[in-house]
Amino acid sequence: QTEHKMSVEEVCRKYSTDIVQGLTNAKAAEYLARDGPNALTPPPTTPEWVKFCRQLFGGFSILLWIGAILCFLAYAIQAATEDEPAGDNV
Repeated sequence: QTEHKMSVEEVCRKYSTDIVQGLTNAKAAEYLARDGPNALTPPPTTPEWVKFCRQLFGGFSILLWIGAILCFLAYAIQAATEDEPAGDNV
């Protein structure tokens, strides 16, 4: 039976504690040695370079990259075929 379904007295007996006084120092030290400190582990984090790459190459920015590449490609074609290409595509 889990603790949330047990009565208060049953929980106190199970964990050898008292409602008024709490755990003894010896029991608290024993539980600390057995279970470790009562602390939350931090959630896993994403490295900054991964966040940067997601911003640089994800979503709408991919369309911007494609547009920029097409502009430079159009300028390169224009520069190869004309003597003095206009700077419209750069």
